[in-house]
Amino acid sequence: MFKTTRWKRLALQTALVAGLLPVTSAFAQTIQVVPGDTLGNIAYKHQITVEQLKLANQLTSDMILVGQKLYIPPRSTVYTVKRGDVLWKIAANHGVSIQTIVNTNNLQTMEILIGQKLLIPTQEQAAETPAPEPKPEQDKSEQDKPWVENTRYQVVKGDTPWTISIAHGIPMTEFLQANKLSESDYLQIGQIVTIPVHHIPQTATAGAKYGEYLDWFEAVQYLFPINATAKVTDFATGKSFMVKRTIGASHSDTEPLTAADSAAIKSIWGGNFSWSVRPVIVEVNGRRLAASMSSMPHSIEYIANNDFDGHFDIHFPGSLRHNDNQVDTNHQAAIRIAAGK
Repeated sequence: MFKTTRWKRLALQTALVAGLLPVTSAFAQTIQVVPGDTLGNIAYKHQITVEQLKLANQLTSDMILVGQKLYIPPRSTVYTVKRGDVLWKIAANHGVSIQTIVNTNNLQTMEILIGQKLLIPTQEQAAETPAPEPKPEQDKSEQDKPWVENTRYQVVKGDTPWTISIAHGIPMTEFLQANKLSESDYLQIGQIVTIPVHHIPQTATAGAKYGEYLDWFEAVQYLFPINATAKVTDFATGKSFMVKRTIGASHSDTEPLTAADSAAIKSIWGGNFSWSVRPVIVEVNGRRLAASMSSMPHSIEYIANNDFDGHFDIHFPGSLRHNDNQVDTNHQAAIRIAAGK
């Protein structure tokens, strides 16, 4: 199980930033604007482009003031961040260090956005920056753990924090936190909001019949978001049925898609719906996830005409009961069986 929570990962990220910032690189240069200076003549004098000068100083216009200090970046190419990019990948692909990218772009955070432009020094210039100390072996394993990138979304008519969260497969609480909003805040048409996008690398399993052992809060809730459908296979009998995650924050509150799926569930549990737990494999978007399920209908339902009055629970590693926010040991034991542990 991934034991590091998202908040611990953010703390680790903050510590990494603190370790990288601020550092003055060997090629760093700062000038002070004097009368007659323009971005154009400053850029020409230092053999860089106006775009590079503006990027290095986070300028949104061509206006500069006498006495203003400007950072002069090294000779660089401009790289536009695309989906899936993180700083360590960009640095590796361009043969420079993370430190070099941080220095050159005056970055104050390790988070980057899709569409953001970064200056990447040529390798000749980057070589002037001392290479960072080799990373411990555990840093490589960190690269295989879930990670988050932020994208931007423009609010349209009818959007609410709930509908945006559901559309992007994240909890509404996470959307509110990412945008420093409260539940009482209103969104404006045209407003730009931040959407956290979670990347969950595939992990090894104990064998073909077993599922990935992934933490609910760190991974599974993003692989199996609200409104996603999945195929559930009972580990012992091999019988399968289709389900939909309709709600649930601490574990998956799930419903059979059809009356035939409800009948299959009842058959697996010996002819009656039950609170007894069984190891199952949840297949969603090509991923096979180790899980545990009870079949008793209870509480709210969203799917009609499926012969199932309510929803049932599917648990994953680290998920919690709703009534007391505690781990259910019976479910966790069944999950380990489905994972081959």
